[in-house]
Amino acid sequence: MSIPAQVAWPRVGVRRCRVVMLWLAAILGLAGTGTAATRERVSLACPWRFAIDPAGCGESNGWQKPGLNVRDWAAVQVPHCWTVDPRYPHVGAAWYRRTFALPSGAARRHARLVFDGAFQRATVWLNGQPVGGHEGGYTPFELDVTSAIHWSGTNTLAVRVDNSWSTGTLPGARIGSRPQDQVYPWFEYGGLVRPVSLLLSDPVHVANQRVVATPNFADGTAEVAVTAFIANASDQAADVRLAFTVARPGDEPAAFSAEASVPPRSTVPVSARVQLPRERVALWDIDHPHLYTLRTSLRRSGDEGGAATDEPEPVVFGIRKVEARDARLWLNGVPIRMGGGNRHADHPTSGSIDPPDVIETDMRQMKRANMDLCRISHYPVSALLLDWADRHGVLIIEEGPNWQLTEAQMDSPDLRLNFQSQMREMVERDWNHPSVIGWSVGNEYPSETPAGLRWTTDMVEWVRRLDRTRLLTFASDRAGSPKITAPDGEGSCHVDLVCANIYTDYAEKLDRIHARWPDKPVMVSEFAAAGHVNLDAAGYETYFARMLDVFRGRPYVVGAAVWTYNDYRSRYPGTGADGYRHYGAVTADRKPKPVYDLLAREFSPAVIGDGRAGPAGDARGGIAVSASIRARSDFPACPLNGYTA
Repeated sequence: MSIPAQVAWPRVGVRRCRVVMLWLAAILGLAGTGTAATRERVSLACPWRFAIDPAGCGESNGWQKPGLNVRDWAAVQVPHCWTVDPRYPHVGAAWYRRTFALPSGAARRHARLVFDGAFQRATVWLNGQPVGGHEGGYTPFELDVTSAIHWSGTNTLAVRVDNSWSTGTLPGARIGSRPQDQVYPWFEYGGLVRPVSLLLSDPVHVANQRVVATPNFADGTAEVAVTAFIANASDQAADVRLAFTVARPGDEPAAFSAEASVPPRSTVPVSARVQLPRERVALWDIDHPHLYTLRTSLRRSGDEGGAATDEPEPVVFGIRKVEARDARLWLNGVPIRMGGGNRHADHPTSGSIDPPDVIETDMRQMKRANMDLCRISHYPVSALLLDWADRHGVLIIEEGPNWQLTEAQMDSPDLRLNFQSQMREMVERDWNHPSVIGWSVGNEYPSETPAGLRWTTDMVEWVRRLDRTRLLTFASDRAGSPKITAPDGEGSCHVDLVCANIYTDYAEKLDRIHARWPDKPVMVSEFAAAGHVNLDAAGYETYFARMLDVFRGRPYVVGAAVWTYNDYRSRYPGTGADGYRHYGAVTADRKPKPVYDLLAREFSPAVIGDGRAGPAGDARGGIAVSASIRARSDFPACPLNGYTA
C-alpha cells in the first residue's frame, strides 16, 4: 500500500458566528445595532420597493418625492442585485424606495446615511431633498442628512442606481474599436449590493480609526499606534478626550488616551500609542491569526465624569510585519512562498452581493485548496471577505478599478480623480485588516508606455502617502516582455512586489523579470487554469506540474495565483453560450472540478513521504501505517508550527 507523496493540508477553522450574527442584524429590518446609547446604527434592510427606469424618466415623474403610490413596484430586500432576477435583464437606471421612522426616543443628533456599496452610480433623496450621490460600485460612502431627516413621523428614502458604463466609468469600456474594448470581462450586477444603514451620533464623533501594530522581533514587544479621525459637524470648536483600550480575548486591556481641540466643521487626526509587553504579544500569521480589539471612547473635555459622547464600533486588528526585500516576501521576519487564487464576486443566485453563506463556502474552499496568497480581484472586495481572511489567515492584495485602461484614459484628469476617490475609500475602509498586505493600482494596462509609466509613478506614490505599511504593486502583463529594453522602461520598476500575469512562456518571462529587477520578489498574479488551455484532466496535470517546476526552481517567485477560483458570468468575447467564463477551479455553483484537487495537492506546504503500511500484528487484524511528514522547502514554503497528525 502506497501513500501519496503530497496531500492537501487545509488550514481553516470554524469561526463563523460573528459574521453571521452581523448579517442577521442587517437583514432583520429596522433595528439599532449601535455599541452604546452615544451612537446608534439603524439598519435599513427591508422592506424596499424597486422599479427599473429604462427611459430615464424617473426623476421627471417624481419617483424621488414622498407620497408616491408604489403599489406596482416590486417588493425587495436590500442588499439587492436586480441582475439575477429574470424579470430585470436591465442595464441602466433603476430606483429603490422605502419609508422609515426613527426608533422611539431617538434624540436630535448628527445623522448620516451609510451605503456599503451601490453599483455603480447612485443619487439619493431623503424626504424629496437631494442629499448627495456617489460613483464607484464596490466602496462605501456616507451622506450627511441631518438637515433633511424627520426626527418624528415618516421619512421617505429614494435612491437611483445606474449600472451602465462608458469609457469614462470605472469599471468601464476602453477606448478602442474591438468588441472586447466595449465591455469588461465580469458582470455589471446592478443594485444596492451591500447593506444600507442610518448612523445617529453626536456632532463631534469618531469618523474613522486606523491602527498600525508593529512588532519588535528583537525583544518580542509590539507598538500599537492609533489614529482617530475626529469630525466636528457643529459650528463650535470642541475640546475632546479620547480613551483607548487594546486587548486580545482573555487579556487585561492596555489603556491609553489622547486629547485634542477640533475646530468647527472640520476633521482632525488624533494619535496615541501604547507598548505591549512580550507576554501580551501574539503575532498574526497564516496558521495563527491572532486578533486584537481596539475600543475607543470620546468625551468632551470638562465632562470626564459624565457619559461618553461617542463610542464607535470596535476595530479588530492583528500584529504582523510584511516586507519585500532581497527578492523574497517576508512575513514576521520569515520568508514565505505561497499558492493562491483569484475570485470574482459572482454567484448564480446572489450576483455580487457576497452574503455570509457564499463568503463562507468560497473562502473555506480556497483555504482548503491552500490558496493563501491572493491578488483576489480587479476591484475592492466585500468587507465580510476580509473579516473571514483576518480570522482564518489569508494574505490578500486588494486592487483599484483600473482594468486595462488605455493611455488616453490614464491621462484623463477626470478618470484619475475617479480612481483616486475609489482607491481612497478602499484603503480607508480596509487599512486595519491584517489580511491585507498590499494595494494594487491596476491590472494589465499599457505599463511600458509614457502614460502607463506616469500612472504607475503617480498612483503608487499617492497610495503610499495614504498607507506606508503595505506593499505597492500592480498586475502587469508586460513585465516579462522582450520588448522592454531597460529596467525603468516598464512600471514594475516602481513597485515593491512585481505582480505578473503570465499564461505562456513562464520560464522565459520570469527570467526576464528577475534580470530586470533582481532585488524584487515576483508573484505570478494570474496563471492558466484548465479552462484556458483546453486540456483534459490528465493533460492539465502534466501542464500544471511543468508550471510548478518553473516556479519551484526560481526562489524569487514568492506566489502564484490561479485564474480563477470560480466560474463567473460575463459578456466578454469568448464567454460560453451559458453566459459564463469557465476558467474556475469550481463551477459557478461551487462544485469542484478535477483541477481543484490538483491545486490543493500541489499547493500543499507539507509533503508526506516514505510511507509504509502493513499488518499491525494484533488480534484484530489492523493495519499499521508509518510515514515521514515534512514542510516543503521549495514552493509553497512556509513554517508549519502547531500542526498535529
